[in-house]
Amino acid sequence: MEEQIRRFRHYDIEGVVIRIMDDEILSLNEFLGEEHQLDDGDEYEFAYTCCYLKHRGRHILIDAGFDPDTTPGALESIDVSPEDIELVLLTHADRDHVAGLLMPDGSLTYPNAQHVIGKELWDNLSNPATLEALDSERRPFYRKLVRVLNDSIQLCDGESDVADGIRFIPSAGHRIGHAVYDFASEGEPLLHTGDSFFHPIFAEHPDWTNITDSIPEDGVKSRKLLVARAAKSNATILSTHIPFPGIGQLKKIDDLLYQWTPVEIED
Repeated sequence: MEEQIRRFRHYDIEGVVIRIMDDEILSLNEFLGEEHQLDDGDEYEFAYTCCYLKHRGRHILIDAGFDPDTTPGALESIDVSPEDIELVLLTHADRDHVAGLLMPDGSLTYPNAQHVIGKELWDNLSNPATLEALDSERRPFYRKLVRVLNDSIQLCDGESDVADGIRFIPSAGHRIGHAVYDFASEGEPLLHTGDSFFHPIFAEHPDWTNITDSIPEDGVKSRKLLVARAAKSNATILSTHIPFPGIGQLKKIDDLLYQWTPVEIED
């Protein structure tokens, strides 16, 4: 049975990585351009996670998973209720990141939370043309999501502070309005990179294109900036899809070449 949660501590930050779906065995070549195809050994466990943090006394969720049951169930196992969550920080609006925001009756899963989202993402998501372009299965969900979230959103326009010690950083390319979040600690920062890295190879070679990004060239530009920032600050990195639990650090080796090292920071 796959491990559902992994507790960790990063200086004064308590955290839990939550597995929201079973891993998929995928080929790395599915994401790489023709010039970077691997000959062998490219299959790996593609994880699906979200993350809970207790940061400066606040209960925080980074993305919300694929359904309204798995993440709340994981939170309850650490004695945190959905009503305790004060901030939900959204990296982007793919369904494995936002479908867990709504209960079956259409109410908010985290009723007391401010939902932080980039202005560019919200403008696109709430645009009638965007909603109309969705298929008939997804369109009703996103229409409902936009309507229900409207009274509890906190919009971020450009790099800015969300709250004390939490910084919103636009990181475009994977999806319109994709963002990452930087958390100050008593030591080096903690950086949640959303879907910036589908595999450590994209952190080690930030100039390699992920062909599944919505705007691949912007994804490359964003990763170059992101890995330089993370290596310079010696940040501990959280990632949604790097093999569970997706925690690591980056060291600069050469120009556009970095080394990813998994980090064990269990509580």
